Amino acid sequence: MDRSALEGLTREHRKRDFKQTPARLRMTHSWIVSLLVWTAAVLAVGSALVSFPKHRQVEEMGDTVTLTCHTDFKGPIQWTHSVEGDLDHEGKDLTLPDFNEAMTGTYSCWDEGRLLHSLHVFLADIPDSTTPELKCWAENYNCSFQCSWVHPHYAAVRLRNERDSGEWVSPSSEGVFRVSHSTDHSSEDLRPLKLTLEALNQERILQLNKTFYLRDIIHPPSPKLQWSVSAEGEVLEVDLQPADSWATPTSYYPLEYQIEYLKKDNGKKEQQLCCEEEEKQCWTEVKCQVHVRVTRFRVRSRDPLVKSHWGQWTSWENVGKKGSKKGKNG
Repeated sequence: MDRSALEGLTREHRKRDFKQTPARLRMTHSWIVSLLVWTAAVLAVGSALVSFPKHRQVEEMGDTVTLTCHTDFKGPIQWTHSVEGDLDHEGKDLTLPDFNEAMTGTYSCWDEGRLLHSLHVFLADIPDSTTPELKCWAENYNCSFQCSWVHPHYAAVRLRNERDSGEWVSPSSEGVFRVSHSTDHSSEDLRPLKLTLEALNQERILQLNKTFYLRDIIHPPSPKLQWSVSAEGEVLEVDLQPADSWATPTSYYPLEYQIEYLKKDNGKKEQQLCCEEEEKQCWTEVKCQVHVRVTRFRVRSRDPLVKSHWGQWTSWENVGKKGSKKGKNG
């Protein structure tokens, strides 16, 4: 007997056995199957969200919401909700009047025990004065920058560079995103970067947008330095170089430097530019001279062509006794 004939015979035996099974037992069997299917559905879609669902719909409070079961199935369709369970509705479209937070969750449409389609329906969360700002920064003009956003009420967060059609990126454990971009640094930065952040919990989804130019978020890294003090202790001289990670050539990506120091006679904190004139020579100036006695100092830099934000300070340098000299890379 070939395989097809055996399968046909097996089907006939199953039909005959089912007909001979008492109706009450068949109903019990059907109820158990339905219970198992429903339990599996609840476990699959009713747990707390920790990632972004593939299918979703975002609605406003009080709206009349229509959900559609995206399927080619032509038969009767039943709906379930991850919180309410079975819904008293049949058909491809499900209407939810006066939408509110209790109606959020995962909605699934079924052909009896077969899942046809599901989607998570969120309530749109509106940013307000308490919503944290999306902060972004870059140490140089390379092909990536970083952003930070943390909020305890959201279980999942992601960020996307819309201008360059970038991929969604997730944050590190510290809440920091590393975002790639394709800004052409050899020409004018004419197109601003456009970012979209999405954050969700079980009921709500928040969307933030941020637009800026790359030059607006540059914070140069701490410069390298070597320093010495005159034998009389009256003059502090600091030789400076950009950090190794800064963009090159420095003739195209110049830096200007600022020094901050504590005066020895009164402990007063003061700052000065290492070169006061706004000219190209100042942008390539690599020496700072302080003509007072100081106890400690630190230095930072910025891009003078775009007046970027000042970068990070170097660590404080303690100036030794009179006549002492010291060299260090920051």
